[in-house]
Amino acid sequence: MILQTVTAGNSLWYWIITTIVWFMAIYIYQEFYYIQRPLWQIGGFLSYLGQMIRTASNDVGSYLERLKRQGVGRRDVDEVIRRMLDFTVIPPTGLDPFGIVPKYKNILNAYETASESEVAKLVGDNSTAVKNASTALEALREINYLYKVVDHYYRIAKKYKLYVYAMQLSMLLPLLKEVSDALNGAVTAFMKGIPVGDSAGPLVAYNVARVCSQSVAHDVIKDTSIVECDLEGRRLYIVKAKGPGSTVGRPDEGVEYVFEKLGAKPKYVITVDAALKLEGEKTGEVAEGVGVAMGGIGAEKFNIESMATKYGVPLYAFLIKMREAEALTSMTKEIYDAVQTVSKRVVDFIKEKVQPGESVLLVGVGNTVGVAQ
Repeated sequence: MILQTVTAGNSLWYWIITTIVWFMAIYIYQEFYYIQRPLWQIGGFLSYLGQMIRTASNDVGSYLERLKRQGVGRRDVDEVIRRMLDFTVIPPTGLDPFGIVPKYKNILNAYETASESEVAKLVGDNSTAVKNASTALEALREINYLYKVVDHYYRIAKKYKLYVYAMQLSMLLPLLKEVSDALNGAVTAFMKGIPVGDSAGPLVAYNVARVCSQSVAHDVIKDTSIVECDLEGRRLYIVKAKGPGSTVGRPDEGVEYVFEKLGAKPKYVITVDAALKLEGEKTGEVAEGVGVAMGGIGAEKFNIESMATKYGVPLYAFLIKMREAEALTSMTKEIYDAVQTVSKRVVDFIKEKVQPGESVLLVGVGNTVGVAQ
């Protein structure tokens, strides 16, 4: 009896100790797993981005090598790509906001000139190839910058054991992956020179110009097409980026030229642009409103608003909804169908609101890659 009691007591203590050890092991494993899991996820994403950058860099290098002028070697191409990956645009100081818009405009123009001049060293005077390659390099630079930012916080989280940083960053990985995939698709689309979702505005302007007659082109603003034409007795001025190379042009300078140099007094300034949709909205939905439909930093939008305000001209806008990924990659059927719908609605709007003998100004906002005049 005594031996049985001792044995039973030992078994009970063994069971209690074993249970406690198992619970401690599970707790420690869970703590380790939930701490390390975000770091593993971020590390995997960084590997994914690194491979994406290498592949895209090789694709851009092969594209430039096919177009390079005589005397340029692959080493020269790789050197330009390496420099452009780390090219930096420093925004102007905002300590005194007065006059900051012209500063932004000047910096953006300087960046555009510097980027295109680097590519032109390789491919010569092929303006379409220069613009397409410059934009592809810009998208590649954004992927590289995203990699550096994620890697920065990843290293800080590991170095200082700031696992909350890692957890927060891991929650953003699905969104960051969507952005990186969109930018990677943009590299391919711009090298191929095909219209992207953001080309919706210029394509609407192109369609409307095809309806007009007695067209007169004004080739005076860099990378910008200004067409003056007749639409059933109405004077129509159309401003868009000059294609088919990848550029957004200088629409604000085009609008200023129409007002100041051509002496136009349009009844409306109509802008058409792509717009980011909400998750509950469908790609290709069309919205109308007032104001200037234009994204970006806002310098060109400010100038157009100022010009319209100076002459007291109402601003009307058409927006084509799409995701950011769709704006940067090849134009989908839904967006193309929306472009045709908006083109008809713009013509109907002009016929309804503008009487014969009056004029109207249409601005097709966006990247005109793959879209001619």
